[in-house]
Amino acid sequence: MAGSITASGLVSNIDTASIVDQLVALESRPITLLQKQQSAFKTQVSLLGDLAAKLASLQSAAQDLGTSGILAAKVASSNTAFTATPGTGALAGSYSVRVDQLAQPAKWMSAAFADGTGMASGTLQLTVKGTTYPAAPAAPITITDGMSLQDVAYAIRQTGAPVSATVLSTWDPATQKNVSYLSVTSRDTGFTPGGDPLTDPDGALQLQYTPDGLGTGQLPAFAVKQKATNALFSIDGVDFVRQSNTVTDAIAGVSLGLKKGAVAPALGTAEDLVLSTDADATRAKLQKFVDAYNGVMTLVQRQLAVTKDTDRSTTLAGDSTVRTLQARLQSILTNVVAGLPGVRTLADAGIKTGRDGSLSIDATTFSGALSRDPAALDALFSTPTTGISAFVTGLVSQLTNSTDGILTAHQKGLSARISAIDDQTAALQRRVDAFKANLVKQFTAMESTLSSLKTTGNYITQNLAAKAASS
Repeated sequence: MAGSITASGLVSNIDTASIVDQLVALESRPITLLQKQQSAFKTQVSLLGDLAAKLASLQSAAQDLGTSGILAAKVASSNTAFTATPGTGALAGSYSVRVDQLAQPAKWMSAAFADGTGMASGTLQLTVKGTTYPAAPAAPITITDGMSLQDVAYAIRQTGAPVSATVLSTWDPATQKNVSYLSVTSRDTGFTPGGDPLTDPDGALQLQYTPDGLGTGQLPAFAVKQKATNALFSIDGVDFVRQSNTVTDAIAGVSLGLKKGAVAPALGTAEDLVLSTDADATRAKLQKFVDAYNGVMTLVQRQLAVTKDTDRSTTLAGDSTVRTLQARLQSILTNVVAGLPGVRTLADAGIKTGRDGSLSIDATTFSGALSRDPAALDALFSTPTTGISAFVTGLVSQLTNSTDGILTAHQKGLSARISAIDDQTAALQRRVDAFKANLVKQFTAMESTLSSLKTTGNYITQNLAAKAASS
C-alpha cells in the first residue's frame, strides 16, 4: 500500500514528503469542492425538514380547531352538589342537574381482634367484579394458624386484586383493650349492573374465608361493612347511572365531579349549571393557530430575504419551492367559507396581516364576531371541505405528503444529489490514492538510484585516494 512507502529525501536532501503532500492536495481539490457542495445540499435538506415540521404544527393547530372547536366555555354558576370543568367541545348552555346518590366502593371488615390474637388457619379468596384473586390456577391465600392481621393484609395486597387491605387499630372502652380490624375496600367505586342496575352491588367485592378446623386462632367473621353504590343523578330530567363520581360522558365536553348526594329515599336538590362562552380562552385557542402560521411564515421570509451577503448555497434563497410555499400560505388568508353569515374569512374573525406577512388578532373585530355569531366563528374552521381546517389540511398534504408533495420532492432531489456526490467523491478519492502511491513510488525510486550512485561515487573516490597514496 502507498501508506507503507516513504520518500524521505534523506539522500537527495529534498523534502519529498512535503512535495507529495502539496501535489496530493492539488489533486484533491475537486473532492474538497464536492464535499462543500454536499454540505450545502445537506443544509438545504435540513431547512426543508424544518419547513415541513412547521407545516405539520400548523396543520395540527387547524385540525384541533376543526375537530374540537374554537369556542371555549366557562362555568358561570355556583354549585354545591357537583363541580363542572369545561373542556374540549364544551358549549355555552344551561342545565338542571340533580345528584341523588354518590358512587361508593364496597367494603368488608373483620371482627375485632384483641392485641396478640391471630387468625384461625384456612384459606381466603377474593372476587372483585367477577374476577377471582388469586387468579386460577393459583391456589387461594393460605392462612396459617395465628397469622397476624397485618400479614393477612399483606397477602391480600400481593394477589394484585384492585383493593386496599389495611389494619385499623383502636381502643375498645368495653373491654378496656386495644383491638384491631382487617378492612378490605374496593379501589373502584360502584358496581357492574346486573338484572337491576340499582340493586345489584353484591358482585362488586366478595371475601370467601374457609377455615380448616385445625387451628386455634380466631375466626375473622368477615362481613359487608359498606355495599357498593352507583352514582345516581339527572340532567334536565334525564336519569343517569354511573359507577364513578367523575362523569365525562353526560354533557359534551364537560367533566362533572359529583360531591353530595341525598339521603335515600329522598332525591337531591336540582341546581342550575350555567356555561357561558369564555372569550379569553377562545382567543387563546385562535392564537395557537396564529402562532403556528407565523412559525412557518417567519422561516419562509427568512429564506426569501436575499441580500448581497446571502450565501445561496447554504440557504433556500431564491428557491422556487419556497416562493410557492409563501403563495400557498397566503391563500389561507383569502379562503372564503361559503354559506356562513358574517364570518367567512379569517379577516372576519379578526385575524389581520402585518407588513412582514405575520398574523395577529385584532381584539375589536374578534370580540364583535364572537358576540354576533359564535357558531359561525366555530364553523369557520369546522365546516367540512371548505372550512379553514380542511383547507389547511389539504394544503399541507400537497406540500409534504410522502408521494408527490412539493417539499418532499425537493428533499428527495437534493438527497439524490447528496448520494451521487458520495459516489463521485469515492471515485475521486481512489484516483487521488493511486496518484499519491505513484508519487511515493517514483520518489522512492529516485532516492534509491541516488543512494546507489552515491555509494558508487564513494567507492571510486576511496580507490583513487588509495592509489594516490601508494604511488
